[in-house]
Amino acid sequence: MTAPTEKELLLDALLTNHGPAGPYEAFRRLRETQPVLLTRSGVLVLSRYDDCAAALRDRSLGKADESLGFGLSEIPEELQRQAMHRFRRTMLFRNPPDHHRLRRLVSDVFTPRHIDELRSRIVTQIDHLLNAMEERDSVDIITELALPLPVNVIGDLLGVPTADRAVAAPLVRALLASLEPGADIESLTAACEAEDQLATYFTDLLAAKRARPADDLLSRLAVAHGEDVLDDDECVGTAILLFAAGFETTTNLIGNGIAALLAHPDQMHLLRARPELASKAVEELLRYDAPVQTNGRTVLEPTRLAGVDLHPGQVVLTLLGAANRDPDRFYDPDRLDITRTGVPPLSFGAGIHFCLGAPLARLEGSILFPLIVARFPGLRLLEQPRWRTGLSFRGLSSLKVATG
Repeated sequence: MTAPTEKELLLDALLTNHGPAGPYEAFRRLRETQPVLLTRSGVLVLSRYDDCAAALRDRSLGKADESLGFGLSEIPEELQRQAMHRFRRTMLFRNPPDHHRLRRLVSDVFTPRHIDELRSRIVTQIDHLLNAMEERDSVDIITELALPLPVNVIGDLLGVPTADRAVAAPLVRALLASLEPGADIESLTAACEAEDQLATYFTDLLAAKRARPADDLLSRLAVAHGEDVLDDDECVGTAILLFAAGFETTTNLIGNGIAALLAHPDQMHLLRARPELASKAVEELLRYDAPVQTNGRTVLEPTRLAGVDLHPGQVVLTLLGAANRDPDRFYDPDRLDITRTGVPPLSFGAGIHFCLGAPLARLEGSILFPLIVARFPGLRLLEQPRWRTGLSFRGLSSLKVATG
């Protein structure tokens, strides 16, 4: 049997809809056969934990337009420039010193201490949603728990009116679809339209906050002054980014996590018996089926990484989901074990672009998971989970369960 070609490995790992099983078998083949894969277009694809961690922390690498297909699909240059042009003015795509300026304005709101102060409000939100679940024989976890919980938590933090949140959330998902390695013309066109609609909405909302500031994060952005002042595109882009980052990853964590626990009843029983494992359970669920599977960097200055000499402009694609199942770092990596200890998963990235909302996502998960398994001991699947297409953001579109 001949070894798979570079093209076959990349298609299998990055551009295939893997569905319920996820990309992990394809990642394993890639990691075992070509863990350091330099494509013909010059993209370096990494799948081992240590290589990915080193790339994410390497100051010779930074952010540019590496997410636009990662060189894996043909996208017209004009559409590439147009796609998410405001979103690309945010900290997510900027390098120091702009990155530090943009992040400094909001970072203190997302410190573990400040996030922990939100605990009581999050508990109240979760109780409300679980109470509603108890009144029904069956629910869709995604639409009735995994999506509304983080959307409302970040909506409260930002100051997005409750009535507007359900409208804005689908637009965010259309926008983020353009970050997929296999993003095509259709998804990029839809992303441009979604960003325009979101920009119009947040421009109006920020103007209202500027006129009448409140105790919320959007008001802080709107009235920033001195060194912290943002231009219009930065301000609107940051508002979109904070709203998106506040719920997309957490929605996937909750949905993927509950699906994983339902598929591993021994671990669900263990969490029910030992709720003090909640924090470890969150880390393991983040590792086992990561909400974010890829992360890209662009080479800013000559460097050597994973034994490869890199030059400015080259793209490095880190496969976080593959790194999280690297047997050199995780014993029996394909097994779910909520008592697992050791190195942290790379699901939130690393380095200066480490996910700003990670403490908030972890807090929501650590509160929710033990509560839902305790209150619904008979929770079971009614049908097979339905997965969204794409790889960068791995999550469910539907998870229908009987409440028991």
